[in-house]
Amino acid sequence: MRERDAGMYDIWVYCTTKLIAEQPVVLFIPLLFNLMVYFAVGFTDKFSNFVGFYLIMMMMIQAAMSLGYMLSAFFNSESGAAAFAPAINVPINMLAGYMINLTGIF
Repeated sequence: MRERDAGMYDIWVYCTTKLIAEQPVVLFIPLLFNLMVYFAVGFTDKFSNFVGFYLIMMMMIQAAMSLGYMLSAFFNSESGAAAFAPAINVPINMLAGYMINLTGIF
């Protein structure tokens, strides 16, 4: 069994406390964004639709943060992770259903 370095935490302790410490900011900033954008765009005034929109945005934020954490774990430099990120994001966006045919708009 390997002896631990003095003052080092296990990785699960670091990740858990980091995620818990970030949750107030991760929950509050999108709420402010949604309060400004949701009604300005002209979506329905139903509370259930607003909550659904907020939950979808929260899931997208959590997925983006997870992708960022994964890339930072794989690469030693920020420039390497930033260079590889489009190779992951482009196929995800192409297959996610965000893009529709031009005829589907009208």
